[in-house]
Amino acid sequence: MAKKTGLSEKRAKLLVCIIRKGEEIALTQACNECCVSLHFSGIGYGTAQSNYLSYLGLDEIEKRIVFSLIPNYCETRVLRAINRRLRLYLPGNGIAFTVPLSGISSIISNAILTTPLRDDSNDTQKNTPEKERNAMHELIVAVVNQNFTEKVLDCSRAAGATGATVFHTHSVNNKQAEQLIGTSFQQETDTIAVITTHEYKAGIMEAIREAAGLKTEGGAVIFSLPVDSLIGIGRFEDIED
Repeated sequence: MAKKTGLSEKRAKLLVCIIRKGEEIALTQACNECCVSLHFSGIGYGTAQSNYLSYLGLDEIEKRIVFSLIPNYCETRVLRAINRRLRLYLPGNGIAFTVPLSGISSIISNAILTTPLRDDSNDTQKNTPEKERNAMHELIVAVVNQNFTEKVLDCSRAAGATGATVFHTHSVNNKQAEQLIGTSFQQETDTIAVITTHEYKAGIMEAIREAAGLKTEGGAVIFSLPVDSLIGIGRFEDIED
């Protein structure tokens, strides 16, 4: 039976950080000083309208994306440490957010959850139920034919998105699903990730569907994920003392 930590059970969570090149070591060190954590890093590309470039720090196109598995009871501690170490409270330095997991290997989970509990009496989110504090942010993901990437970005901006991160991806071995869906996916695709507030989510997803949906040449596969906590890019509330 899972052990309880007051308001919720002990479990692993996914931390996603989009930061400047060369800062992944500082990021992972900040995490490791707070808890046992597991990290994977890759390259993405930031994009925004010219009037947002300076504000969002996207004048530097190439971005480092780091996926980390952390204990849920260390979430605020980790975000606070990252905020200080990488100064994400300054525009352009990056963004970090957490996403709930529906499953994980027990071996990995057991290792991560060896981080001891401690009394973080200064944690501002400690006594706030997750459903109460996590409802305002959403991560929209669209996998689209590369020829339609700019079109998706344009319509997303028009619907309220202020920026996005783009990953180059490939459609791999999808014949069975393609037969059931009734469409073929282009081999070369881009995965576009947009962080937005809940109020803009439906409008952005609908705009992408109309511009490059599954039954168009854009062939976009679109889905969204709930975001728990978020720091960075100024407009969102940062976790600080």
